[in-house]
Amino acid sequence: MSRSEGWDAASTAGERYVAQGLGGSDDAPTVAIAGQTTAAGSSPRRHGGKTMGSLILTGGVAVFFVAVVGLLLTGHDSIMPSTDSDEQLSLAGALLPVAAGLLLVRLVPPRATGLAPEVVGDRAGLIRETAVVASVAVLMPLILFVLVAAGTSRDIVQGVWALGKPVFFLLLPWFAFRAFRAARDISKPHRVQHWWWPRQWWRWLAPIPALLIFGYLSLVGPFSGALPNSADYPDPVVLVIGATVTVFTANICEEVFYRVMLQTRLEALFGRWPGIVLGALLFALLHLPTHGQSSAALTGLPLTLGAIVAFQGTYAVFAGYLWARYRNVWVLVAAHSIVNTFPLLLM
Repeated sequence: MSRSEGWDAASTAGERYVAQGLGGSDDAPTVAIAGQTTAAGSSPRRHGGKTMGSLILTGGVAVFFVAVVGLLLTGHDSIMPSTDSDEQLSLAGALLPVAAGLLLVRLVPPRATGLAPEVVGDRAGLIRETAVVASVAVLMPLILFVLVAAGTSRDIVQGVWALGKPVFFLLLPWFAFRAFRAARDISKPHRVQHWWWPRQWWRWLAPIPALLIFGYLSLVGPFSGALPNSADYPDPVVLVIGATVTVFTANICEEVFYRVMLQTRLEALFGRWPGIVLGALLFALLHLPTHGQSSAALTGLPLTLGAIVAFQGTYAVFAGYLWARYRNVWVLVAAHSIVNTFPLLLM
């Protein structure tokens, strides 16, 4: 397998499992009907997969409900974006942009078919790859949180958390997928052109209304938080370097890993909304080491969990639905940039 083929194998996030005839063996032709069937006469999600998907969706929705209601009942209708921040973010300011964005994603266009992921052959291989990605999504933040709780400098943990993402989110899955596919003698994984640069015009234009309303309500809406000012970033060089690193490590690496790699595989196994919700909760978990709501990591753990689910988790539901409807990674980067990078441009 060549280097380029190995990279394609990792970064397509289940290209092998995506509809519209992008795969399948010659003797088991792919049937691309919105992810409902794969090889002729077979179903991509067997009864067990559907049952598990229902359990994941029910449990995931319950977690979001408990997080939001728990914050409100305990008087935490706003939270700190990180442990060392004095800024307060409103819960309404987090939920309103997501709700409006989800509505517009659903309405524009009214119907979008042919983009649902599906298993086109090696379901066991799909499960192995999903297990690798999910394990990284769970273990990385938990290990860093344990280090924080043990007294490790938060600056060190923050540095590993930010700069380690290219390794954990890109290189590690790439090597794992390449090894799996070499073991199964798959020499030509599908390429990524359709995902990195979609050919259908509507996959570029249709997301614009949702991005605009999400951006407006997040940045300057009635419940949005205060924008940063020049006093927060006195050195323009530091600002440029920080923004550039953030664009790559967060806006790109996180979206490629959590939506393109992880969510696509979860959708293929369990269905669209179970995949979105579970992927969103794992994305929320990523912020456990760095978005603590108390200087004491363990004491503030319940509040921190509620906050990251209600804030980062709900954003991830919006981003996940963008991915499920449009399969355009640059739309995800734009959405992430709205909350991570655009505020710096408006200060």
